[in-house]
Amino acid sequence: MRSNFDSPMKIDDGVAKACGELGWGPGEREAMVTITITQKGEKLVGTASSPPSFDAPEDEWMLEVSPSQANKKFKKGPAHASGIIHAVGDDGVSVFQWTQDIVLDPDVVDEDG
Repeated sequence: MRSNFDSPMKIDDGVAKACGELGWGPGEREAMVTITITQKGEKLVGTASSPPSFDAPEDEWMLEVSPSQANKKFKKGPAHASGIIHAVGDDGVSVFQWTQDIVLDPDVVDEDG
């Protein structure tokens, strides 16, 4: 399993719309995704996990991430994201971790329009 974050990443009313491609490995059929976004300049952090999983051959995951701090919102600008994917397959469970500098931007156009 492989993935990256789409960047710039859309934010809508302070909620990050995190997504990325799912790069399935041989025999993998199910993936659980957990991500964390930090925005140091705003002193914010938020985490989201997939409920319950993404199934092959889906080619993208998407999660909404809100800051953990009450009444706070992610803002336009630089941020850092980290992700963990647990992929279940014929050979058991494999783990893929990655980190990436991203940009949060409310002006990103959704693929749906």
